[in-house]
Amino acid sequence: MNQPVDSTTCRTRDGVTLVELLVAVVMLTVAVGGLLSSSAAVATQMGGGVRQTVAAGVAQARLDSLTSLSCAQLGAGAATGNSSTRGVQESWTVTDGRNVKTIAVNIQIPRRTNTLVYSMVIPCRD
Repeated sequence: MNQPVDSTTCRTRDGVTLVELLVAVVMLTVAVGGLLSSSAAVATQMGGGVRQTVAAGVAQARLDSLTSLSCAQLGAGAATGNSSTRGVQESWTVTDGRNVKTIAVNIQIPRRTNTLVYSMVIPCRD
């Protein structure tokens, strides 16, 4: 009982169809798009971190320069001021207290809405 072999029923499949190829390309495109959006968010966050690091350095430098002055000098000419360093706006005030001086440094970072405030209390012995 040998039956004749039909060429359409015994055909082997060699390769991929156009639909399978299109599905693979769409899936790859979605995956690459997700990676690109993630990398853009990471780059934005890193830029913000760099700006905040610069701002903290500016504030620390200002506090260091003001704490090197005597209490008499702090009250005389360094009571208030403002400056701009590397795109960071800073302003500072020195207020008198009972045997202390309080220094407040306000930092405004580009593309950030709220102001950062750094403060320090210096005891006066002179």
